[in-house]
Amino acid sequence: MSKLIRVPCAYQGGKQRVAAQIVDLLLEADQGTDSLFYDLCCGSGAVSIELVNRGVDPSRIFMLDISSWGSFWSAIGSGTFNMEVFDRLLSELPSDKRDLKTYMSKLSVLPVGDNEVELYPVLQACSFGGKQIWRKGERWANACFRNYWEPTATSVRRSPANPMQPSSTELRRRIDVLVNRMKGVTSLNVDIMTVLNHPLPSNAIVYVDPPYQSTTGYAFDFDVISFINSFREVNQIPLFVSEGIPLNDDALMLTFGGAKGGISGARKGKHQEWLSRF
Repeated sequence: MSKLIRVPCAYQGGKQRVAAQIVDLLLEADQGTDSLFYDLCCGSGAVSIELVNRGVDPSRIFMLDISSWGSFWSAIGSGTFNMEVFDRLLSELPSDKRDLKTYMSKLSVLPVGDNEVELYPVLQACSFGGKQIWRKGERWANACFRNYWEPTATSVRRSPANPMQPSSTELRRRIDVLVNRMKGVTSLNVDIMTVLNHPLPSNAIVYVDPPYQSTTGYAFDFDVISFINSFREVNQIPLFVSEGIPLNDDALMLTFGGAKGGISGARKGKHQEWLSRF
């Protein structure tokens, strides 16, 4: 039995908890016709991963992201992700979890260098709140890391919160599975607006996961309504868009499972996620 693929690490806005519901609708639109799936603003790849877990061949999947995720998935898909470099980066992490924040902070101010795709998931796994870290020229930006946290007598949460999520061992396991199971996907590290330059194949099904409107913490943004209208001028293929609000009358609110989260355990509610089809 093949190993289940998982997203590399926690990522704000990642769709791992609703990916199964999204893919249900993408496959329903496919109707067994071997469509090509376009995962735009793919981020940590939850939807593409779910497609492969469902048996879709990676060669039928096209991913796009303007951030370092696009470069990461390009290396995974083309087989150029360097596990030796990745293992070296993991081996150099401090053994004491209390030292990890300081170490990652120093690492993140160094020039990006030639190993962006191997370093990026390590940085992102340590990001405070899973917030996006991005490349700005030859430097990393928005790099803010977690402290090791232990519960106090009054804490609702009773277990420690590790500064790296998942752990380096689990991150290595997940990346190893991705290297083997996701090889063959096509990924582009470009602006989503380039999709509008030419019509996509007539058998394509497109999913877009833009940053939520009116939110902060993302390096890249675009006007999703303008994109949808321009996309429709060029293509008549199924288009699914995730947003924090419904974008049309046929939008479906997705159901989140699991706990409300937060170190304190006191978060009052969950955000909404809607999938609109055009």
